[in-house]
Amino acid sequence: MCSLRHYASVCTIAYVRVSVTLCPSTDLHQSLTNHHQRLWQVKWDGCLSNKLHSVKPTLGYLNLSQLSHRDAVTLRKLRIGHTRFSRSYLVNREDQPRCTFCDCALTVIRMLLECRHYSIVRQRYFSITSLKGSFKRVNTHTILYFIKEIGFYNCI
Repeated sequence: MCSLRHYASVCTIAYVRVSVTLCPSTDLHQSLTNHHQRLWQVKWDGCLSNKLHSVKPTLGYLNLSQLSHRDAVTLRKLRIGHTRFSRSYLVNREDQPRCTFCDCALTVIRMLLECRHYSIVRQRYFSITSLKGSFKRVNTHTILYFIKEIGFYNCI
């Protein structure tokens, strides 16, 4: 039969052999944040039919602190395609607005990338072929200058 002293020494030896690493709570917080970010990214990657995935395939914070609040909101609305001029018809139960120049549905993609009427102005600011590329490779101020020049800044 094992004595209490023998049991205590065995437990002590086992405790010494097992490496216990203590870490500050800040390290644990960062590890948990990273873990949840990875889990969220995996879920997000499974949503390929989601149009927001095509605009922002990698999750994370978009720092627009160098911009005014209105400019930051304008850029975020443009990124997701939800602007007053392109979505208000849904709330008002009206027909989708059409471009006065090419008679196509008025959308953010159409205005930023496709409308021939704005092609000359667009070429002065950027030359891209996808909405994702426009926000990834083009300076945010450049996009805002373009929107202002074509007269859509106050419609967003």
